[in-house]
Amino acid sequence: MPPANPHAAFVVPPQLANLERFHRDALAQLFGASPPGTAIDGTRHFLFICFTNRCGSNYLAHLLASTGRLNEAGEFFNAPTVTAHVRERRLPSLGAYVNFLSNRLDMNGWLVAKLGIEQLVMLTEARILDQIRNRTHFILIERRDRVAQAVSRLVAEQNYQWTSQQAARIPDDRLVYAREAITLHAASVEAQNFMFLRFFASNGIAPLHFAYEAVVADPQRALTEIGATLGIGALVSDPARIGIAPQDSPLKRAWYARYKAGG
Repeated sequence: MPPANPHAAFVVPPQLANLERFHRDALAQLFGASPPGTAIDGTRHFLFICFTNRCGSNYLAHLLASTGRLNEAGEFFNAPTVTAHVRERRLPSLGAYVNFLSNRLDMNGWLVAKLGIEQLVMLTEARILDQIRNRTHFILIERRDRVAQAVSRLVAEQNYQWTSQQAARIPDDRLVYAREAITLHAASVEAQNFMFLRFFASNGIAPLHFAYEAVVADPQRALTEIGATLGIGALVSDPARIGIAPQDSPLKRAWYARYKAGG
């Protein structure tokens, strides 16, 4: 939901001061130290899905798009994606890029996009969120089973299959189990979700908060809540249009059991 005080500027809490700068450093290279200000189109509304890798955000994005009312949310603020479009179209600022996205992807006056924690900070520092605070909503999606998420991340890191729409580049029998890596992934997810919550609390925001497991169990309940919050009425999915499925596998189940057993 928008901040409690609609006139307050968004702030980056001190707990997020040491975030990596991969995406934000790319902006300085693209636009320089003092890019021109660009007004964001006042007719557009925004829904940001805040996520960590392998938390089910792609499923939620496809679920929303299957209603035919909203665009399919993507990681539009990844540095390589921003860089490619900015250079091709000679866009002068991040604000101009947001307007480009809105013009290209808008459905029914809305733009839906996915944000990692650093990208949320990026939009704050660029004063994009300040411009759209009264017409922006946030979703935070988490996976309750952190170990399952961490195992999924480790597998995807090795075979490059981040969604069921992609083919694995490396077969399962060549993947390598690593307990320490799973532990680090789970800790990273925990830290990122904490930072999202700290950001929202610091800015008086109460996001829609979903567990991936609950969305899978009752997708219509999630859609009903989202539609009501956005004020756009009933959202009804078309299962035939979702086009994505959980990426379960015997290997993941085996690694999960091995980790839980202490191996």
